[in-house]
Amino acid sequence: MPVKSDSKLPRGVYERPKGSRIYWIRFTDADGKLHREKSGSKSNAVKLLAVRHSEKLQDKLPEKIGVKKKVLFSDLIDDAIRYEKAQNDAYHAHDLELKLERVRPAFGKRDAATITKSQIVDWLAAEKQARKWEPATRNRYQAAISVVFRVAVDNNKLALNPAAGIPRLREDNQTTRFLSPAEEEKLTAVVQARFPEYLPVLQLAIHTGTRTSELLRSQVGDYDANTGKLRVRQKKVRNSSAFRYVPLTPIAVAAYEKLAAGKKPGDLLCSKTNGGDLQYTRYWFDPCVKQAGLVNLTWKSATRHTAASRWVMAGVPIGAVSEFLGHGSIQMTMRYAHLQPENNDRAVAAMMSFYPAETGNRCGTRYGTSTQERFP
Repeated sequence: MPVKSDSKLPRGVYERPKGSRIYWIRFTDADGKLHREKSGSKSNAVKLLAVRHSEKLQDKLPEKIGVKKKVLFSDLIDDAIRYEKAQNDAYHAHDLELKLERVRPAFGKRDAATITKSQIVDWLAAEKQARKWEPATRNRYQAAISVVFRVAVDNNKLALNPAAGIPRLREDNQTTRFLSPAEEEKLTAVVQARFPEYLPVLQLAIHTGTRTSELLRSQVGDYDANTGKLRVRQKKVRNSSAFRYVPLTPIAVAAYEKLAAGKKPGDLLCSKTNGGDLQYTRYWFDPCVKQAGLVNLTWKSATRHTAASRWVMAGVPIGAVSEFLGHGSIQMTMRYAHLQPENNDRAVAAMMSFYPAETGNRCGTRYGTSTQERFP
């Protein structure tokens, strides 16, 4: 049975051959010359036609018309990795490279111009199910693929980024896993036994709540003994200060001094045992988590979430915690607010303080008439 062709197409978009689902565009350039250009999917055709019309209005001639040289997605991956290494720190570049190497077998040998939005969505869905990804992990892979296309567009190797319009999955940021004191004791003991040189790295991360990339950017000299604070070199939040400052506990100070021992000011604080730069932590952290018998614990859970949770549970104001963590907005920090249950009691007591004592007694509550009595 022949495939039914698409009869409802915008003007200037057509399917060739009929029923193939391969779409072309027809347009005239700024000189009035008629052109036909293959664009792949229907959505790509509509977007590309808009680009060509925009070029015509700007009195620009299309740079590439007709049969284009095939551009392999694998080559674009290499371009994206080079770009990331030139623009960002080693941690982010390495993280992107790891993700794209997992993407490469699926799309590497494909002509990048023929990869469609639906194919990317299907691959992400299949990988999420097969690898039991959380929504956040799936979104990070989507972002990595989008970087490849974005760099290609910037380099004039492609006209469109098919990954740009893919909706992100909603991430559940309310469930926060963090270390209990007993779990920290188990994990610390294992790290001390297997990788003692990395124990100060773990301790400094737990006590400062820094992002992994921030921790690995830390330099000798970032701790000021006069203020008792660590200068954190932050890049995550746009339009924010280049630095923020986090107070160090005695444990964190001792960890910093161990890491800084024998190094010069300006040297990277965290390094490998062979002296090279420490770019990631999973190769030693994950085996220790497994040996310690801890479940569902990531590096971020053990460090950043633990620091935030402990600050909040100890009564540190949410605003201060947000500042220590370098959050772009306090809404991000509010995921930890439930860890201060006494705030609920305070809120109820504050409201009931405006009523006679017997009102609360009749309702079976314990609140009196005086705010001062409740909050001496």
